Amino acid sequence: MTSLSTEILLMWAAVTLYAAGSILYVSGFVFKLPKVTSAATWASLIGLAPHAVAIGIRWVRVGHAPYLGFYEVVSGLVIAAVLTLGLLLLRYPSLGPVGVIIMPISFLMLGASMFAPKGGMEVSGKLASWWLTVHISFAKLSYSAFIAAFALALLYLMREKWAGGKLADLLSKLPRQEIVDDLSFKLIAAGFIFLGIMIASGAIWANEAWGRYWAWDPIETWSLISWLVYAVYLHLRLTRGWRGRKAAWLAVAALPLVVFALIGVPIVYNSIHGAYLTGS
Repeated sequence: MTSLSTEILLMWAAVTLYAAGSILYVSGFVFKLPKVTSAATWASLIGLAPHAVAIGIRWVRVGHAPYLGFYEVVSGLVIAAVLTLGLLLLRYPSLGPVGVIIMPISFLMLGASMFAPKGGMEVSGKLASWWLTVHISFAKLSYSAFIAAFALALLYLMREKWAGGKLADLLSKLPRQEIVDDLSFKLIAAGFIFLGIMIASGAIWANEAWGRYWAWDPIETWSLISWLVYAVYLHLRLTRGWRGRKAAWLAVAALPLVVFALIGVPIVYNSIHGAYLTGS
């Protein structure tokens, strides 16, 4: 069996475990089965093992970390998102229902990436830079933080809407609304800083690779727009007192913009970044 075959087999194992985690999370949440929710967490976290090994095999095979092409970019983002879920549950075990949101997103994204080209792209001399590693690392940190913040904000809104409904008992086991709201805020604050570092390090890398710091390339522009949207969120929260429902709605509305900036822009626009993100 070739290294590529082994990599793909392990990646499909991760997809399967993430799918199982998604199904178990939803089942445990809807039918109020704590043991099923616990099993969902284990299935999801076990999925990290084949996923990490597959990334390691690919790293050796293509000679660089997972940051070129749709398949690699999404794979790296998904493993960061699932790790973030694990860290949240380590600190707040009662946040199990957040997996109902994070795991289906992770499963669908990784599953979609499996149909993208997997041949591997070479990092040319002008692109190979320490700043590229910094740029990509902080991109994954920021996007995984925003996904987790989105999930927490959505749970906040669900509990507020269904306070006296059929899911009230299960939702009542979450940390207090104030804690959920504060966690979402802290994750957005961290993601905002990480995204700023991603943009700044990307500009330095672009100057090394292409001889300019900023050229209003679509990827650059939409990354800046995403950063400004979260800047508005932080401004409204810290200076205007936006908390609770209003802050949660803004956190939920902001994520589709980030996803579009990451995945949609390279597809819709011709961009110097696009070839390295889509693999085309």
